[in-house]
Amino acid sequence: MVKFRSAALAFKSLNGVICVYKPSCVSVKQVQHTIRTNLCRDLNALPDRPIEQRVEIIGPTNAPMEVKLVPNYADNPLVCGPRYIKDDFRCRVASHLGLFSSGVLLLGLNEGTTLTYQIHAGRPTRAYKVHGQLGKATNTYFWNGKTVERTTYNHVTREKIDGVVAHIQAAHQRTMFELSGLHMESQTTYELASKGLIRPAESKLPVVYGIKCVSFEPPNFTLEIQSVNEYDKYLWTLVHDLGIQLKSSAHCTGVQCIRQGKFELELALLRKHWTLEHLTNNMKICHKLLEDNLQLLKPESAVMMQ
Repeated sequence: MVKFRSAALAFKSLNGVICVYKPSCVSVKQVQHTIRTNLCRDLNALPDRPIEQRVEIIGPTNAPMEVKLVPNYADNPLVCGPRYIKDDFRCRVASHLGLFSSGVLLLGLNEGTTLTYQIHAGRPTRAYKVHGQLGKATNTYFWNGKTVERTTYNHVTREKIDGVVAHIQAAHQRTMFELSGLHMESQTTYELASKGLIRPAESKLPVVYGIKCVSFEPPNFTLEIQSVNEYDKYLWTLVHDLGIQLKSSAHCTGVQCIRQGKFELELALLRKHWTLEHLTNNMKICHKLLEDNLQLLKPESAVMMQ
């Protein structure tokens, strides 16, 4: 773990990308606020530069006067306030997570905000574990919505779910190539696909690259989804549509982001570790990961769907 001798050195090192674990029912803004507050607390607890001094001339004017240095109270933290405040930090997310979603969240601090912008522009795929429940549909497609329908689910089996999710994945891949103006069986499509993922030109167009069922314990099930440009309500809709295609109903009970690009859950810091030492150590690991995977900043598959 990194140890700092002064607050100034610690502040200069806070330029880069960090990977944290966002809890459910905690907004991204609240995560940013907590991290900046903790950094200010830890920096202000470290030894800082000495208080500035001012020159004071004392004594009668008709006699030799005395010149001495005294502490400048205008520079005292007890007078002017703490050395470091939240406004000293710039914090930006690489991609957004909804209020009810949890999992991997990338943040850029100070000069690291440029890296998060490049990561966002590169649109790395994100993997999710989406939890659903059969037998009930809500008006929001999420568990906290109003129940609008109840159905039976005894006829639903693991094989039926696997068949439906395979059909959904094939439909999304077909749509992906159709939007790019390519034919599925053409040589051009094969050459483009061999270079890497075809990413959408618009950041608001969700594309699902893979979806599979990893757990099924009726009425609960879990889907693993790999996608780009997704958002929480879009993932809820996938669960709702799955229930319809199974001739039943379903709603989403939870969304967890387990990977973003090369950043996985093992790297994400829990809330109890959002401290100066853990964040600087995590920043070094993230920097090494970005150096080893430059395609996260400049993806090789530069072909975008128009």
